[in-house]
Amino acid sequence: MNAKWRRYGTLSLLSFLGAILLWFAAATPSYSHWADLSVAEIMVGETETQMTLTFPTGLMAFADDNQDSQLSPDEVRTHQTQLQTFLSDRIRLSDNQKQKATLTINASETSALPPNLKVTTGTHSSLQLTYNWSQPVQGLQIHYNLFLPGVPTATCLATILHSGQVQNFIFSPKNQTFSLMPPGLAWLNGGSLLIAIAGSFAWGAMHALSPGHGKTIVGAYLVGSHATPKHALFLGLATTIAHTTGVFALGAIALFASQYILPDQLYPWLSVLSGLMVVAIGLNLFINRLRSHQIGKLATAHQHLSFSASQSHSHRHHSHEPHHHDHHHDDSHHHEPHHHHHPHEPHHHGEHSHHNHSHLPPGADGSPVTWRNLLALGISGGLVPCPSALVLLLSAIALGRIGFGLMLVLTFSLGLAGVLTGLGLLLVYSKRFFDRLPIQMRIVRILPAVSALVIALLGVGITTQALMQTGLVRL
Repeated sequence: MNAKWRRYGTLSLLSFLGAILLWFAAATPSYSHWADLSVAEIMVGETETQMTLTFPTGLMAFADDNQDSQLSPDEVRTHQTQLQTFLSDRIRLSDNQKQKATLTINASETSALPPNLKVTTGTHSSLQLTYNWSQPVQGLQIHYNLFLPGVPTATCLATILHSGQVQNFIFSPKNQTFSLMPPGLAWLNGGSLLIAIAGSFAWGAMHALSPGHGKTIVGAYLVGSHATPKHALFLGLATTIAHTTGVFALGAIALFASQYILPDQLYPWLSVLSGLMVVAIGLNLFINRLRSHQIGKLATAHQHLSFSASQSHSHRHHSHEPHHHDHHHDDSHHHEPHHHHHPHEPHHHGEHSHHNHSHLPPGADGSPVTWRNLLALGISGGLVPCPSALVLLLSAIALGRIGFGLMLVLTFSLGLAGVLTGLGLLLVYSKRFFDRLPIQMRIVRILPAVSALVIALLGVGITTQALMQTGLVRL
């Protein structure tokens, strides 16, 4: 019986301690890291941005003359110039036009703390920061670096009011930058959302017309092969899917690695890796196509050799016939075979054999267009990372609008796919024009190898530029 009561007593004690721990854990957020916490309310206007900042007074102890852990209005006025210099370096507001803002600091009678936050009095002070520009701001960026040194848990809870919409953001030592889209793009709904979707689609379509995306190699393949509209559609979609998948993968890697590595240090190395992959694919295509070209030359030489042997045999046969009928002068039966153009028969046969071995890109000789080749070609054409789509995705993530960013990247990719597929269909339907070109044209004969070499050189350029960003290569 005593053992039973001891067991129940132990369980009751553990339950009581667990309840205390749960209560403490639930109550802790009100007090957790209060000494490291700052709170900011930011109102963004066209030419003026006001920030009410409540912060640990210890961050600006140089202005606390009476050491009461509070900055009084008199202390703020006394150290106003020093405070403006100190804060202008740690809380910087800029826009995409590189406008410099004029900062004015005053004491704030109100606190930025939410009313339900329970804190210990006498630890924080509040200031009013006013940023002014001479022209309307486009694309505001806030760089916040006001943290206690050596405290990784320090944070600033920011509430941003812009164009009638409210957005929350948490600044930390690892997340110091907040980007705000221009008015009309920050929060899209209704007609504005449709405009954004149409704009991203058009941007993707125009982006597809820019250099790159494997259009040269894709065009060379479709023109030189017995491709169908179905092949062109598949090739365009494969190129776009590879292009967009690279964006999502790069964005995911950047988000994961940015927790441990600064983004400006991470992106160049990702570009180096991407460039090396492009070089490898380009060189592989170049070697294979150069090898195919050499094999084609040997096959052509063999055809010409067979034709020469056949022609030589034909001449020997005809030289025997006149010798056999040498005693019959003016024989009309003899002149008719001699007048008949027998050499043209072997020559015509030789020309037909040469036509079967064309110097056009793979597939022009009647070989089937394989889905494997189309997939490999699409991947190689879309392997180069798309900075424009990546900017869309990362900007949306920075604004906390991940779903909106994914939607814009998707419509961007649809525009890209539409143009690439349309280009492929155009080349397929117009390939009759290219079929009429002389098959000995040098530019047509070497186009596959040149296209592969262009891909390799593009990879070298990407790698070199990325290595220059890392500082390992200097030109």
